[in-house]
Amino acid sequence: MTPASETLDALVERIMQRAEGLDEGYRRVGLLISAAQAVTESLELTTRLQRIVGVARELVGARYGALGVIAPDGGLERFLHSGLTDEQVRLLGEPPSGRGILGAVITEGRSIRMEHLSHDPRSVGFPPHHPPMDSFMGVPIHVEGTVFGNLYLTEHSEGPFDDIDEAIIAALAAMAGTAIANSRLYEQSQDDRRWLAASERLTQRLLSGDVGPDDLEAITTTVRELTGAPFVVVVDAVDDGAAGAARALAQQAEAAALGPVLVVPLQGSADRVAAGLGIGRGPHGHPFTDADRETVARFGRSVAIARELARTRLDEQWIALTDERDRIARDLHDHVIQSLFAVGLSLQSVVGDPSSPTGARIANQVDAIDSTIRQIRQAIYRLSSPPSAGSYSLRARINQLVRETLEGESLDSRLEFSGPVDTLVDLGLGDEVTAVMREALSNAVRHARATVVEASVAVRGAQVVVVVRDDGVGMPETDRRSGLANLAARARERGGTFTIDDVQPHGTEVRWSVPWESR
Repeated sequence: MTPASETLDALVERIMQRAEGLDEGYRRVGLLISAAQAVTESLELTTRLQRIVGVARELVGARYGALGVIAPDGGLERFLHSGLTDEQVRLLGEPPSGRGILGAVITEGRSIRMEHLSHDPRSVGFPPHHPPMDSFMGVPIHVEGTVFGNLYLTEHSEGPFDDIDEAIIAALAAMAGTAIANSRLYEQSQDDRRWLAASERLTQRLLSGDVGPDDLEAITTTVRELTGAPFVVVVDAVDDGAAGAARALAQQAEAAALGPVLVVPLQGSADRVAAGLGIGRGPHGHPFTDADRETVARFGRSVAIARELARTRLDEQWIALTDERDRIARDLHDHVIQSLFAVGLSLQSVVGDPSSPTGARIANQVDAIDSTIRQIRQAIYRLSSPPSAGSYSLRARINQLVRETLEGESLDSRLEFSGPVDTLVDLGLGDEVTAVMREALSNAVRHARATVVEASVAVRGAQVVVVVRDDGVGMPETDRRSGLANLAARARERGGTFTIDDVQPHGTEVRWSVPWESR
């Protein structure tokens, strides 16, 4: 039996054998029980670990003891000590970084005992003001193969540490590992609850229509509030989803250090990637763990499904509206038009001499009835034409986008449509037009310092033309090259053109034009 596998009963027996008298034995056993109780008590983790390291030092008769907890980035998250005076702690300054023998206990994952610490080649020495330490024993803190840190003691009162000491400290290290694991599980559960609650709130907003399924800013704001991360981006699937989010974060990295980065797809039903979510914690942020990735991925799946449900609900509303329009169109055709046609025929039968004043008036009324019939038929055609830009018309999507982008901005905005925008622009191209308008408006708001922004979407012949014009200071060359580069790529992919021109006396015009025919 190895020291680390000692049963609690065996440890108690050994503690009693080593103790000088029953009273001392019972006191030491009480200390062991106290350490075990600390694992389950509702105390802050540092308090529980501090009790364990203090008990460890007293049980084996060591002058100094310490416990280090590994952070996600590999450094020490916590460093607790016992035996040092306040003055010694002040003079030592920063705690150890986990190198040398302390690091070996963690990396090797096994206990290390030595009579003379300075004789080991792995020893890196002591900093100024550090008390002398000779005998050493370090034990890794782990649970089910996961190493959480180390527990070590120095300066045994009776010479080198022995097997009994190691068994006692191994048992206490196991207790410390359980306390750390439980604490992290609790923290993770609390974090999961926060993400779940945020997901539920966002889902309610999406399904209630408070925000539209294409309102990516609502998702961005929610994630930023949850994480406190300085960099959060959400990119729709039309912009390549998760890949687009990764590129957006890479662009951010040109201006500032992102630190640890996490990119996950917002993947809904049937494994369809609807968007991509990217988070950058900043240069001093902790690395993302597997638990973090799973939590954010669950959030992403939930949001993606909610967006799909919101779109389905909008589709159902449009279907209901279309059905009602069809009914109205049928009624107009079957009743109103036929009645008007019959009236027109009756009037024609009594015209008599069309050159007479009465005949001329009747003929004029018949022409008026024919004109009314044509107008009604045009209305029927419009009623029967289904929306072709997804869950709602392209005009409605662009109107909503302009309203949301310019909300709160002290700008005079103008939006115009011309041509059969809703009937000739298909779903895929409608998404492209929306993305182009979003990018162009966003750049105008961020950089132009304009007082007027004019936007238009037009179908001219075989082309769909998007124009955003402002009266601002113009666009820096860097933004011309980087921020709007994807607009030029979109135009090229569809066989179109993209231009950025200066407007006199000042301002910028962004023009994007592509064929509307389906390829």
